[in-house]
Amino acid sequence: MNEDLDMPYYHGRDQLNREFPFKIFSYDSPSLKQSLHMHDYVQIVYVRHGVCNHQMLGKSLTVSQGDLFIIAPGTGHSISGIEDRAFELIMADFAPELLEGHLGPMEEALKRYLMPGLAAAPYSWLHVGKQRQPLVLQLLQDMQDEYDHKENGYEFAIRLSLLKLLMVAEREYRAVRRKPGKQAAAVDKEPIEEARRYVHDNYSQDIPLEHGAYIANMAPAYFSHMFKQVTGQSFIDYVNEVRIERAKELIRRQSLTVTQIGFQVGYRHLSHFIRTFKKRTGITPTEYKKTFGGIAGPIGERGMNK
Repeated sequence: MNEDLDMPYYHGRDQLNREFPFKIFSYDSPSLKQSLHMHDYVQIVYVRHGVCNHQMLGKSLTVSQGDLFIIAPGTGHSISGIEDRAFELIMADFAPELLEGHLGPMEEALKRYLMPGLAAAPYSWLHVGKQRQPLVLQLLQDMQDEYDHKENGYEFAIRLSLLKLLMVAEREYRAVRRKPGKQAAAVDKEPIEEARRYVHDNYSQDIPLEHGAYIANMAPAYFSHMFKQVTGQSFIDYVNEVRIERAKELIRRQSLTVTQIGFQVGYRHLSHFIRTFKKRTGITPTEYKKTFGGIAGPIGERGMNK
């Protein structure tokens, strides 16, 4: 394994069509386990659903729905399934010259996504918010349809969708990191808020501290310190708070079992769910369900205050 980490193997662009160097495909096999590798073309990886592991730039992360990677030429990375858990990735490979002369007024902003190696590292990963996820999926689906059918003008259509996808990534990136007019003491709040938004969007998935740190573009120790300073609680406590609040809502609104609800909000073991629920509410999920089950909305909790 260490040899693989030190010497990633190489994928050449001979895997792409010479006349139109582009391809798009999906992975959905839980048994996927890539060796560390790099290529001389750009690869876009979008997590459509589920979770898997992505190693890149010396970091190994559990990634989930909405995560988008733009992997520049010469960047070592690998993707692996996690304990037979289902996932689906959509991947688009293309040579950088495919877009030469087509970037228009966005050339300065977009060409950095096509640069080789570490030059593109700061722009290689982002989480697409739920509002834009349907747009990203539609653009990828449009490219897949054009690539499969190859009707007259398909090259033009794919370029348009690819450019639009890069523009969406650029705008998402800038929205997350925009900090106009903020004082130094407040500069770190925006990355923390982005990590909080990510938790609300993905509480049903595994979200380790390292993932939150990656989102905030901070070292894990510094992220842990800043998260507690901004929110008043640890990152793990915050994740559990979001999950338990959602679980309480599901108990009030739905007729699912406690086990189903625990799994739906991100707990893979019933005992962990029950223990965390009781720690935060003072009662077990079953006791909560007996009292508030079938009552829609927060009004059912008025009797909780003592």
